[in-house]
Amino acid sequence: MLTTLQQTGPFTGGGTNGAGNCLAPKTQVLSPVRPAFPSISLIDDDEALHDFLRDLGEATHFKLIGSFYNAAQALERLPQHPPDAVIIDLRLPDLSGLDCASKLKTILPKLPVIILTGYPDSRNFFQSLMEGAEGYLVKPVLPREFLDAIDEVLKGQFALAKQAKPFLLQLVHQVGRVLRGRALTRREEEILACLFEGLQDKEIASALGIGTATVHTHMHKLFEKLGVHSRRDVISRYLALS
Repeated sequence: MLTTLQQTGPFTGGGTNGAGNCLAPKTQVLSPVRPAFPSISLIDDDEALHDFLRDLGEATHFKLIGSFYNAAQALERLPQHPPDAVIIDLRLPDLSGLDCASKLKTILPKLPVIILTGYPDSRNFFQSLMEGAEGYLVKPVLPREFLDAIDEVLKGQFALAKQAKPFLLQLVHQVGRVLRGRALTRREEEILACLFEGLQDKEIASALGIGTATVHTHMHKLFEKLGVHSRRDVISRYLALS
């Protein structure tokens, strides 16, 4: 059953992040994330964003069970009552969002993490992947984007803001420049982009219209050209060269 949420004005943000509007001033038709009412935690120093997500959850089908305003609070209290997923702002007053995500992943390795930022760039995007984040959203974020991201990470998929997709293309070009004569085929470039979008083998096969065995063949050749042995190594190599 669809839920209609009437928005009366934009979310402008009241914290120190200066991220800008988060809500569009229009009526949004929102579908539930999933029937089980997943629990979500937020780590952000913007009080208004906590209120917004709490209201959004009550109007749809998730529950905000943890509101933390800095990394220290989250690292101390969140593991006691782990949520189904956590949203972490990249800029926290006491620790970077990436460091906070890394520490949480050490304690709760299966906890889906969505990174939230108002200042996207290729380095923090790929570092987010390095720290095991399953989502990357860029402010301003519409209600539908929040709900879709929560739904996707809970399904084991990667939630990627449209503003970050050029970083995938940048990666392909960067890797191509350092290969020096070992140019990637178009299919290998497509698979590389899929890897950085967080897709698994079956999802890559479906997206590209090929079999999983073919994906494995191209991936093996891709890894050989890059001199790596895993998906994580690909990201590490890019960060070292960029």
